[in-house]
Amino acid sequence: MAGLTAAAYLARENVTVTVLEKNNRIGGLLSSFEQDGFLFDSGPRALVNSGMVTPMFKDLGIEYEFLDNTISIGIEDEMIRVESMDSLKEYEAALCRLYPESVDDIHKIIPVMRKLSKYTEILYEFDNPNFIDFSNNTAAILSKMTPWFFKFLWSLYKMRQFNFPMEEHMARLTDNQSLHDIILQSFFRKMPSYFALGYFYVYLDYFYPKGGTGALAHLMEQKALEGDVKIQLNTKIVEVRPGAKEVIDSEGNAYKYDEMIWAADLKTLYQQLDTANLDSAVRAEIEAKQKKMVLAKGAESVFMLFAGINRPPSYFREHGGEHLFYTHSRQGLGETLTTEREDILANFENKSKEEILAWLDRFLSRNTFEVSVPALRDPSLAPEGKSGLMISCLFDYDIVKKVQEAGWYDEFKQNLEDKVFSLFSQTLYKGIDQDILFKYSSSPLTVNKISGSTGGAITGWSFETPIPVVYTLKDINQSALTPIPNVYKAGQFAYCPAGVPIAMLTGWYATQEIVKE
Repeated sequence: MAGLTAAAYLARENVTVTVLEKNNRIGGLLSSFEQDGFLFDSGPRALVNSGMVTPMFKDLGIEYEFLDNTISIGIEDEMIRVESMDSLKEYEAALCRLYPESVDDIHKIIPVMRKLSKYTEILYEFDNPNFIDFSNNTAAILSKMTPWFFKFLWSLYKMRQFNFPMEEHMARLTDNQSLHDIILQSFFRKMPSYFALGYFYVYLDYFYPKGGTGALAHLMEQKALEGDVKIQLNTKIVEVRPGAKEVIDSEGNAYKYDEMIWAADLKTLYQQLDTANLDSAVRAEIEAKQKKMVLAKGAESVFMLFAGINRPPSYFREHGGEHLFYTHSRQGLGETLTTEREDILANFENKSKEEILAWLDRFLSRNTFEVSVPALRDPSLAPEGKSGLMISCLFDYDIVKKVQEAGWYDEFKQNLEDKVFSLFSQTLYKGIDQDILFKYSSSPLTVNKISGSTGGAITGWSFETPIPVVYTLKDINQSALTPIPNVYKAGQFAYCPAGVPIAMLTGWYATQEIVKE
């Protein structure tokens, strides 16, 4: 999406653009596909506006329809719909019922979540000023923006005080490991507290594009193609030669450029660089960045399950709704996610298949799943009386890779599919395993194949290792810069933390660097 956004903005500036896409379709993980009349989303189940997506589309003159996407949170038999910040009270009451031994701790946790969510609300309160048209009613716009800007700066200052891992923060608030896990285990490991614990408000900012999340990528593609833009599919870049200002694809074809925006995996860029014919000082700067890239790690990947279900959307509306984060057990992942997972990774060759599958059973039964039912937002996305169902959870790329190398990848996937649907059939969706028309899954290896991201990372850099790009809002205008002459970066790996809005924004920042040249 970052590359398409950049192409659309450059086209508006009458710049000639060639987009080289390694897949047979645009959008990367921001895409949708159809099977037997059911539409499924390949990546994000819905999108967050973040004060950026809507104003950027408006700025480009792209019209689209977005649909309501209410988030629900379910833990065992407890279920709440996040319809306003008042829903945090319902969440608090549900946690108290689930963990009566930790009521005092819960009463300490919720005010922190409310405070951080308020800071997040202020950040999203006003559209990004870069995309506001000041040509009309400038005075009126500024009269609203000025007081918000001071609140914005105040919120940034307050949030910086919570820029430490969420696990550390939660440990200060409770020693109940299950409560700790149930609140945090749907987020990426070591995520900053201000982001994870302030996420309740973000749930209110979600929307679903009519026609699926992939519809936004197609709209951006159409806008780009209105200008002097060529999009070439099935073209995988294997070498970058900045000294010659060219890239080489897997077929040996060379493509010349004046300026290049790299909107893919950043580690791959630095692995593919040929620094011949570059000044020694430039090479030294690039080599320093390469060393940082080696140490950095991508965020977690996901396992995704897709199924056509012979049940109407109304059934799912009564059982969690259109977009749900559901945990089957209040126990939480605990050691299953930490010590046991690390032991599996470190001693895989010494583990039997039965031991690994037993760990998988524990992992799945205690994990948090993201569930999406597209037809509940847009009835046209499934045959009448039926529903497409998507279920996903965070998962380690390395474990799946080791399973593949051991030769039982298909068996592992099948076991996971069967276990997940068995869990849901016994809990939230009683007997649903009898109504499955078809099902299949994608693993972190699939994510890696589609996105090209190292380790199948779905949202850029991990917080567990040093981040090799800018990661503060005051520096986001530098997110497009690289030490490589005439090469800029955009996308999930250009800034941290990332997501679709940030990917789009970095695409725009990259175009600004080119236009001002």
